[in-house]
Amino acid sequence: MNALLLLDDGWTTERVAEALFIDAETVRAHRRLYGAAGRAGVERLAYVGHAPVLSGAQAAELSAELSGRVYLTAKAVCGFVAARFGLAYTPHAMARLLGRIGYVWKRPKVVPAKADAQAQRAFLDGTLLPLMAQAEADPASALLFVDATHPAYDAHPASGWIRRGQTATLKSNHGRVNVTLNGALSWPAREVITREATRITGPEMVAFFAQIEARYPAARTITLIADNATYNRAAVVREWLTQPDCRVRIVYLPPYAPNLNLIERLWWFFKKKVLWNTRYPSLAEFRTAIRAFFANLGQWNSELASLLTSRFHLIAHTPAQISAA
Repeated sequence: MNALLLLDDGWTTERVAEALFIDAETVRAHRRLYGAAGRAGVERLAYVGHAPVLSGAQAAELSAELSGRVYLTAKAVCGFVAARFGLAYTPHAMARLLGRIGYVWKRPKVVPAKADAQAQRAFLDGTLLPLMAQAEADPASALLFVDATHPAYDAHPASGWIRRGQTATLKSNHGRVNVTLNGALSWPAREVITREATRITGPEMVAFFAQIEARYPAARTITLIADNATYNRAAVVREWLTQPDCRVRIVYLPPYAPNLNLIERLWWFFKKKVLWNTRYPSLAEFRTAIRAFFANLGQWNSELASLLTSRFHLIAHTPAQISAA
């Protein structure tokens, strides 16, 4: 009601919003609601510090609705509440209510549609964690996580702190050029081996595996954790692995389980430090920045130690689905 009284005194919408510490759209919504439903309609609004309009049972039903469907805006939730319970909320008041009942506005996490949590658990407990424990106890048993990454020479925007009312811009590049990297991350030492490639193929993997083998001359066995990409199972790879003097063996991850490949976390960290919100004027400078990151990994030791651990999460699907409502 304070907003309406101030408007009646001739205050502008923006001045009222500033005085009451709310946004201008909320003030306009109050005015519209008053015009449509009078004082009774406005008094049904939920304010911070006051009892919510929804009863306990209604709040529980709203929570159940939100658990099964991801609404894109608070306004869309207002529509559901109005249709289901006949109660009028402004988007601002609804956002406050959603916060009070434990909801935040964030993006859903994209996960592989065919991920099998049970298969991941079986692999983690029966294979991966025992291999990591063996590598910790036996220096002659080398264990490395292998994967490739393909950073694009283009803009990589990421959320950050930007002054309200302003837009930060990041120049993009025309065309699509990638830098292809093969990588291996050892456990428990967390040593990183990289190899630039034009393309990831079976012969390229053989060359990379031979490079890894040469890196550990004293290792009795060298176990590589790898995904099921075609090049990791190519005939040339299988033939190379069967050589009498080959000390390398590959343990394949369950299908659709990148979360169990420790090097994926390193790739994420690399992109965060080198790619996000950073523009490189030339492809040469882009390559130089990538090489410098891996050449100077020691500066990130403390961060990497807390990121590259033996704690793994399993990909689990939730019933919530994105809705354009």
